[in-house]
Parts: sequence; structure tokens; C-alpha cells
Amino acid sequence: MEHKDIPDNLAILRYLQESSQREPTDEQSIFRAIGVEPIINCRGTFTIIGGSVELPAVQAAIKEAARHFVQYDELAAGVGQRLAELTGAEWGMIPSGCAAGIKHVTAACVTGGNPELLIRIPDLTGFAKTQVIVPRSSRNPYDHALRNIGVEVVTVETPAELTQAINAKTAMIYLVSGASSQPGQPLSLEAIAAIAKPAGVPVLIDAAAENLTVPCIHLEQGADVVAYSGGKAICGPQGAGLLLGNKQILMAAWQ
Repeated sequence: MEHKDIPDNLAILRYLQESSQREPTDEQSIFRAIGVEPIINCRGTFTIIGGSVELPAVQAAIKEAARHFVQYDELAAGVGQRLAELTGAEWGMIPSGCAAGIKHVTAACVTGGNPELLIRIPDLTGFAKTQVIVPRSSRNPYDHALRNIGVEVVTVETPAELTQAINAKTAMIYLVSGASSQPGQPLSLEAIAAIAKPAGVPVLIDAAAENLTVPCIHLEQGADVVAYSGGKAICGPQGAGLLLGNKQILMAAWQ
């Protein structure tokens, strides 16, 4: 199967351009009523200015879903299976944003989904898994999503340091998708996965601002879970994210 972006990049750009050129509508009066002026987005899918504009199909789905009640554990199972069918991943989950998804996965890897351990976070006293390894190139303000769980972040700069850092307390490895994670780099996703998998350590990659590809390139390169923003390139709700990958980890994350 060839890689393809979902949704199409050009279609997104056309839709955003058309949306920004429309005349002010009654809907915009919602903002003006509280003294806020709608803006024309010439910057991109940045959270501080609203991410992206939801696609019409997304708006229609939200409107339809809002008319019904549903049991959330059953919904999680249905959504997980449907995302697997659409993306080719083993499983999927919808968190309330990419950072929230990173936090969920970290908690899952620390606790294994054990409810008795989950309610003790962020006090990890007595926990077997209390460390997350992060390449220095991936350290960023948003890794507070890891630190909020209470883990110790272990920073590494080379494959040798990564190999040495892995121990019985290692819950997972986190990295950000970017130049340093590309094939051929010392701590590329593929290089990290080659070290992590024999040790039984899961790898989470943060691809917040990226388009989803089918099949998912990050899963193909060895990630156990990949985290996306739902409200950036994917043009879904700004308050949603997307997690794809290992079913056991994502089921534990749902807990």
C-alpha cells in the first residue's frame, strides 16, 4: 500500500483559504459579542490561533453525535476498532488533544492500566516503572505531559547512552517527529526502536502537527504508539487528538 495523506494537503489548503476569504457571518458575532475580533489566519495550524477550521464532514458528525447518549467504554472499543480499520494500525484512541494523549500513554506505560496504580499518580512511590527516556533533541516545553505523571525524565544524546539508560525502571521512550528522528540520524525513530524493542521498552513518537499517513509511517518505522493533534493538519476538533498503535497500551491508556 502506498503512503497517502489523510486528508489531502491541497484540499486542506484550499478549504482554509476559502474559509479565510469569506465575508463575516452571523456565527462570527459569537466572538464579537464578547469583544473578540475574528482574524484571517496567515500563519498555519497553530493552537494559539485556533489550530485549523473543522472540515464540514467533521462538523456534521459532531452535530449528529451530540444528539445521543452512549456508554463510553463501548464507544472507546468501537472507535478503536474503526480507527484500526481506517488507518491499518492495530488500535486507535481519541484523547482530548495531543498533549493529553502523551500523558495518557505515559500513564499506561507506568501503570499497565492498573486502576489501583492510576489513582496514585503522580506519587510513584513503590512503582516498578518510573523513568521515561527522551533524546535531548526532543526535549521541549510540551514534555510536561510526561513530567505531570511524576516520572523521572532521563535525557540521552547518543545510541550508546540510550542503551546504557534502559533499565528495569524504564517505562517508555518518547521522541518528537522531526529532523532528528528521520532515517540516517543517530537517534532516528528506526535506530531507537532497534534498541528499545529487544529490551521490551515501548516507543511513543509525538507527531502533533503532522498529517496522518496510511499506512502510518511512524508505526512502520518502529513506534509502538504515535500521537497526533486532531485540530491541526487533520482538521478535526481543536480539543481532540489521535493515538494509533499498540492495542494493549492504548486500552491501558483508556483506563
